[in-house]
Amino acid sequence: MVMRDLNIGTKIGLALLSNKWHALALSQLQATPVDFMILRRQIRGLSTLKLLTVLVKLEQLGLVVSTPAYAYGLTAEGLVLQHDLAHLEAWGDRVITEMA
Repeated sequence: MVMRDLNIGTKIGLALLSNKWHALALSQLQATPVDFMILRRQIRGLSTLKLLTVLVKLEQLGLVVSTPAYAYGLTAEGLVLQHDLAHLEAWGDRVITEMA
């Protein structure tokens, strides 16, 4: 069978991780919820509104959970994706090192 396109799951995963703000938020969050303002200081270069938008999107995808006190943490699925993202980063680092 000839493959002409990626499956929908692959497309969703790539779309999520190709957005640097989603990837940065995932890398900065933990299982234990972190106060929004602390997270805001850790992720530089985006507005407060944009960070809220990113967190809402990640929450809709079931990767992030929020508390009534505006703290955000990773769900079990978010932790899995964070782990996978760390592996992707390590692979990229190895490729860059081997190219040098």
